[in-house]
Amino acid sequence: MSAPHRSSPHHSDAQSINLLHRGGKRLVSAIALASTLGASSAFAQQSVLEEVTVTAQKREQSMQDVSVAVSAFSGDAIDKMGFEEGLDITQQVPNMNFFAIFGEASSPSVSLRGISLVNFSDSWESPVSIYVDDVYRGNPAGSAIQLFDLERVEVLRGPQGTLYGRNTTGGLVHYVSRKPTEEFDASISASIGTYSESILEGSMSGPISDSVRGRVAIKSTHNDGWQTNTVTGDKLNDTDSFGYRTQLEFDLAENAGLLLNVHGSNADQQSVGFAHMGYLEEAVEGSGKCSVGAIQNGACTSATFGLTGAEAVNGKFDPEHVASGAAEGLATKIDTFGTSATLSWDFENFSLTSITAYEELDKFLQDDGDGTAIVWFDEQYAVDAEQYTQEIRLNGSTEKSNWVTGFYYYKDDRGLVTEAPTTADGLWHREIVTLDSESWALFGQLEYDLSESITLVSGLRYTEEERDFTQDAGPSFYEEIDTTGDLSDNATTGRIGLDWRPAPDTLAYASFSTGFKSGGFSGSYNSSLEATEPVGAENINNFELGLKTTLAEVYRLNAAAFHYTVEDYQAQVFLTVAEGSVITNAGDVTGTGAEVELTAPITNNFEVIAGAGWLSTEFDSEQLFFVAGDAYTLDGNELPSAPGFTYNLVARYYQSLGDSGELVFQGDYAWQDDHYLQIENDPYSKQSAYGLANAKISWHSPSDVYSIEAFARNLSNEEYFTYQNTLGSDWGYGVWGQPRTAGLRFNWKM
Repeated sequence: MSAPHRSSPHHSDAQSINLLHRGGKRLVSAIALASTLGASSAFAQQSVLEEVTVTAQKREQSMQDVSVAVSAFSGDAIDKMGFEEGLDITQQVPNMNFFAIFGEASSPSVSLRGISLVNFSDSWESPVSIYVDDVYRGNPAGSAIQLFDLERVEVLRGPQGTLYGRNTTGGLVHYVSRKPTEEFDASISASIGTYSESILEGSMSGPISDSVRGRVAIKSTHNDGWQTNTVTGDKLNDTDSFGYRTQLEFDLAENAGLLLNVHGSNADQQSVGFAHMGYLEEAVEGSGKCSVGAIQNGACTSATFGLTGAEAVNGKFDPEHVASGAAEGLATKIDTFGTSATLSWDFENFSLTSITAYEELDKFLQDDGDGTAIVWFDEQYAVDAEQYTQEIRLNGSTEKSNWVTGFYYYKDDRGLVTEAPTTADGLWHREIVTLDSESWALFGQLEYDLSESITLVSGLRYTEEERDFTQDAGPSFYEEIDTTGDLSDNATTGRIGLDWRPAPDTLAYASFSTGFKSGGFSGSYNSSLEATEPVGAENINNFELGLKTTLAEVYRLNAAAFHYTVEDYQAQVFLTVAEGSVITNAGDVTGTGAEVELTAPITNNFEVIAGAGWLSTEFDSEQLFFVAGDAYTLDGNELPSAPGFTYNLVARYYQSLGDSGELVFQGDYAWQDDHYLQIENDPYSKQSAYGLANAKISWHSPSDVYSIEAFARNLSNEEYFTYQNTLGSDWGYGVWGQPRTAGLRFNWKM
């Protein structure tokens, strides 16, 4: 559902002929869709059913011509559907989940087909990579603040071990910002909502000279926080953030261009509060364990604290009330800055692209792990990270082929401090970690037409990585640690597959792909020297069958079935406060599933976007852990945040008001089956099935220069947890999902 991309003026003749050859296969469907949309001016102007252009294979293609399980949303569609952040699309992509342990801006984690970052340490990288404007974000903290003024969002499911490579065993999410335009345009939106929320977003773009264009975009978000600390009466989980992006595009020659991008963000707010959970029927050691329902309703107690979850918040056990007696407060401060330079140079038979980028991050976060008024286990984390990347690639095409080859370099230096300055019984700990990573890779992919209807796709990537690690954990309730380490990894990954086009509007494909996620070091909460040993790499093999077709010339249907095996899956298991945590190769994981997506203009003024995902995951492991006083084996466990069934639906109805404009009514819903929130699959972390419903009504002026909309999210005020952690044999905590919110938004654009 991405808006048509403005093609580069520098395509070579051979490339242009090839693009027309490929794109022409979509022409009949595009004309039919345009004809349908033209039947109603309201439908045509506000519809989110669009021909999708993506760069999933490092070149512009229709999404229907890409033999990868990819979902895409244009910036216009995101705006029209009312998604406030790029991460909101997770509710409308099959087999995709999003959770944030300490809040979206601080530590967002994406789950694709059950594969996610089962770790809250900033020393680790996710198996679902985040890219912004072709630049990999090794630490995605703070990235969410910058997700505005988007041209499109692409979600690639399954390992992307050839063209992207780095840590993409689960897939990737690519956010592409709007670029400078050749004609002046500007837009602004302002909204107010629940919890005194105010959001201001604006952009301006246009020519500076005959050969230079510029674009500036900003976004400011403020709200008072949707949680109240029942200990102090202060608000928690508030938002006070600002993001900006400035771009300059230069025509260096008739066949060469340079795009400079400078961006950044800052946030100064309060962290999310935790819901305290006791596990016992009585506040006595050895007392029987409660039912999961009673624990998650705050009805159970613990011997450690002698109070129930409800008593910890004075009887107000719900998402809007949490308790914290943290002496140092619950501050979250995140500052980011980045810049990139993209050089594009087209030659007669190929094009050259160079992307040079730098990112830096400063982060400080505090939490109250026990979620009570008692100063018992209050933590704080500081991160100082710098990242440099360089990608150089060549793209070319012939009458029968498309090819891409390139070189990638990545350097990441991080300093981390984890400490508990205020902890019960005189307990105290502090860990200072440095982690320096360096990686390079060579890659290439060839798509070759074996016949008019069959294409062979083959790709290969070779990667080498090195990591240097130091940790100094002073005297504490953990073992004193002063150690250094290093790690070297290399891997060859790739893809081979066949694409079959039995008709101009149908693509069927079969592929085998592999991926690699480098090893690393635990970096936090280490209780012993053994826990500082390097963790080995994880590898994935994925078989996939896919179908992309258009029915009756307007109904787009995409489906995929897959089976994968992950060897040496990397995961963090938090044992107890006293024993710390361990990051380990937890065993092998198999996953089997399927996905289907449908976009359908039901009538001239009613359209539907729907999707569903099926997933089954299972551990094959000999690992044994003691969590909450009980012994657990991972063998047979499900992956966390991997519901067996999910479905999503967006329905939009358009009502023309003639000369008075148009009304748009929208309802969307996302449902997920019950699932575990921890890798141990302990019963306390099992989240029951739930669904989230949202609604929006908007009025658009006849020329669509102005629009006003009213919206509501989580209409039924569903109460659910996005994360859970067990910290002791008799207690743990949960992180609430956001309750119902509502608001008004005004939009203006030229």
